[in-house]
Amino acid sequence: MTNLQLTHLRFDCTATTPIKMGSHYAGNNLRNALANVMRRATCPEYRTNRPPEPAHAATCPACWLLSANLDPGTVIRAYAVAPPLPPRSYLQAGERFSFALTLFGDGFHYLPYVVLAANEAGQSEGIGPGRREGLGRFAVDRITAVDPLRGDMQSCLAPGDAFVTVPNLFVDETAVRHISQMHHQALNGRHLTLHFLTPTRLEEKGQLYKLPDFSVLFRRLLYRIDELGRQFAGQERRDPAEVAHLHALADSVRLVDAQTDWQEMWVYSGRKGEKTPLSGFTGTAVYRSDDWTELLPWLVWGQATHVGKSVVKGNGVYELGGGNWPPYWDWLRADHLWEAAT
Repeated sequence: MTNLQLTHLRFDCTATTPIKMGSHYAGNNLRNALANVMRRATCPEYRTNRPPEPAHAATCPACWLLSANLDPGTVIRAYAVAPPLPPRSYLQAGERFSFALTLFGDGFHYLPYVVLAANEAGQSEGIGPGRREGLGRFAVDRITAVDPLRGDMQSCLAPGDAFVTVPNLFVDETAVRHISQMHHQALNGRHLTLHFLTPTRLEEKGQLYKLPDFSVLFRRLLYRIDELGRQFAGQERRDPAEVAHLHALADSVRLVDAQTDWQEMWVYSGRKGEKTPLSGFTGTAVYRSDDWTELLPWLVWGQATHVGKSVVKGNGVYELGGGNWPPYWDWLRADHLWEAAT
């Protein structure tokens, strides 16, 4: 399938001042805070507004992880943010919250920079509106690596720890194939449910889709997983014949029910110097196929990678429904991860 490995990190935090989390804007707010700290701390060119040169991006941790466009025409990053689930609009000082950050392939090597950035973002940068007036501050209490497919977790930073433990947990093809077989056995007939937990924005050939069309969703998902594997895990380009075969299978899938809402959202892009859309649909979709065998592993992968536009800002988080196993993102929803595990 793919050489890709990825690492999920859950950050358990406590608000030290009120935080305007922003509901579905939370992923964007968190990502901006982390990016600002990393650029300021590690990049000598962080005050410039021009894209980094390839030679600079190859040696600068912040630019490699946050800004590097390793292949002309693509904008694939080696990380993605998942905001608090369910969405949180406002936090009082003392309230706890959790968010996730996923590192793909070679992005794992930059884990120490991410951990330092999260601590500094909470203490000095802040997140959300009002941060320049002292709002949006938080403390990172615990960091945990999680493999939702195997049900494993590993502490990276516990309360009172002075040092971060580098995890050795990865979501990989072996786990995806195993859980795909379990999903396939538990499918209710030929129907499959997807729950879109954060705004999912699908575009294909310049056209925006406000409903969860399966063919478009799968094409964007396959492209994303393949590019992550190629750019960050040394994978060769997939055989065009195999791509065409998978596309044809996806084209035969039908949307039979959609209970979705369109979230209209806009944010300012420093890279583009203008407002850009963060809009997408949330809710539930039910699809029908005569045979999910070849498509299902990619849908399992997509739970980990997200799908669509602006995944680095928290968009495109979804999970498969049904079956007797916990939904994929329950590890982020849990109020107390370690207590839930024990």
